[in-house]
Amino acid sequence: MRISIPSSLLLLLLLTATTTPVVAAPNCPPLGPVFEKPRNFASSPTIRAAIANLTATLQQRDSDNSPSVLANETSYSIEIFSAADRDTPLVFSWHHTAPQLAAQRFNATGVKKTDADTVYRLGSLTKVFTVYTWLAQDGDAKFNEPITKYVPELRGRPKGDAISDVDWEQVTVGSLASQMGGIVRDYGLMGEVTQQINMSTAVGLGFPPLNGSDSTLPKCGVWPLCDRTEFFNGLLQVAPSYAPHTTPAYTNTGFQILAYALESIKGKSFKSMMEESVLRPLGLNRTYYNNAPARVGIIPGGSTADANWDFQLGDESPAGNMFSSVGDISALGRSILRSDILSAALTRRWLKPAALTSEPNAGVGYPWGVRRVSLQQENGKRTIDAFNKAGRIGYYSSLMILLPDYDVGFSVLIAGPNIPGNTNFNLADLLGAQLLPALEQAGREQAESTYAGDYYNPERNSSLRITTQSDRPGLGVENWFSNGTYMQYVSVVLQSGYSPVSPTIRLYPTGLETMLEGGGRRVGYKAVFEDANLPARPNSLFSTDCGTWVSFTGVAYGTHPLDEFVFELDNGGKVRSVENKALRVVLPKV
Repeated sequence: MRISIPSSLLLLLLLTATTTPVVAAPNCPPLGPVFEKPRNFASSPTIRAAIANLTATLQQRDSDNSPSVLANETSYSIEIFSAADRDTPLVFSWHHTAPQLAAQRFNATGVKKTDADTVYRLGSLTKVFTVYTWLAQDGDAKFNEPITKYVPELRGRPKGDAISDVDWEQVTVGSLASQMGGIVRDYGLMGEVTQQINMSTAVGLGFPPLNGSDSTLPKCGVWPLCDRTEFFNGLLQVAPSYAPHTTPAYTNTGFQILAYALESIKGKSFKSMMEESVLRPLGLNRTYYNNAPARVGIIPGGSTADANWDFQLGDESPAGNMFSSVGDISALGRSILRSDILSAALTRRWLKPAALTSEPNAGVGYPWGVRRVSLQQENGKRTIDAFNKAGRIGYYSSLMILLPDYDVGFSVLIAGPNIPGNTNFNLADLLGAQLLPALEQAGREQAESTYAGDYYNPERNSSLRITTQSDRPGLGVENWFSNGTYMQYVSVVLQSGYSPVSPTIRLYPTGLETMLEGGGRRVGYKAVFEDANLPARPNSLFSTDCGTWVSFTGVAYGTHPLDEFVFELDNGGKVRSVENKALRVVLPKV
């Protein structure tokens, strides 16, 4: 077919085109999945190859007793899970039992070998359960309300000296859940020197002596644990770290206060609400809020006392006290990605950053750490947001990572008397290095099998071709004609306001689907119209070469967006047709 754009029409387009900018550096997808989320991992050669490589890497690691690994004394359990693939949710599992554990058996009562049901301590991974419980019980409608509304001990506090006194009226529920409250990390527990060593030792380390009448000396914390009254009597004397909503500042006390607030709202104990809303509905039979039996756990170091298995955090339990297995953590992650307990809209709000950090590719959420991972592509940018929560307590370390773009996650639990620093994230780096490129390629392969091909409506003299390319994100639209006119060119002119040298169109899933009678479905995609000839600007201070989010629905015809494409699939997943809403034409797949 020949290109058919009358010169008068082109002039009109150039004079009246929208001023919405089209950005440079092709291709720039929106944030989120660039293909439909991959399924059927067991049948994917790419995934199988990645798992084979990962297996070989972990086998080698498990014989490494260098100071950075300590495989002889450090045990761990790993699972990679999929929420999209309900038939085979477990993508990969690996369990390493430290040889040294067997030598400690005479003193311990725990398991002899790690598996999916082995219970570890979680540390701060507990915070995910805490926020999940809040959202399941009460949603996020109160996240912007002051915490003083629900915790009477914090009400009516004089503002006093801004440096010395927390302005509790400005601390919101959401700021506590997202580490943005600016309050102290702990009161009387971790980091409190007077609770860890005696006074003479402290003085020998350079601290001044404190006597028992000093009101700043915690009377409780590690031993004995503080009750609610003692906690607030001490906490209200502690200075803020920052003004609320200034910068992320990690806190455990914030999650203790959140639990008190939810108890005030619902009139039930926090533990009972967690069991009612999360643990029982998900069947997490190897997850414990406190006091897990040692017989189901891994106990490194020779005894429960050595491993801090029996150590409890009391009212600060919502910040880091829990116990669980790698299988249960995987089930927890799948339930979040599937919105099994929360609404899909609430889940999407939960899996978003609340603030940035000083590291360019990192942020914080509720209570997530957010890591922005860049996948290298020759002709396109690709950024994946990973939502993680790590923890450490006693001889235990933990990590859960969720990858919403793929509905996939990792669970990592570790136990050992001398766990090398960052072991949980080091293991995640090994998993991610093998899996992320494979997941992207598996999505591409699935998209190629499902959508690629020619679409043609002879009555309207309209057609297009859908392709995938290994060096570009999303589905490509090629040879797009409407009523004999070359829409590939027209769409970019209308969008950008100039004549493109190399017009390109990529389609990305919107997550919008409509189920049809008989089991079929309609799937929405959004097009990005770009000129592939424009230069990239990777080092500009304020200019961007990836801002296509500002151009969506930049061109409409009779209220329908030109960038809206809808595929119709039958109940077997086979594509029947594609429709461009603005052009009012359905193109059956050839």
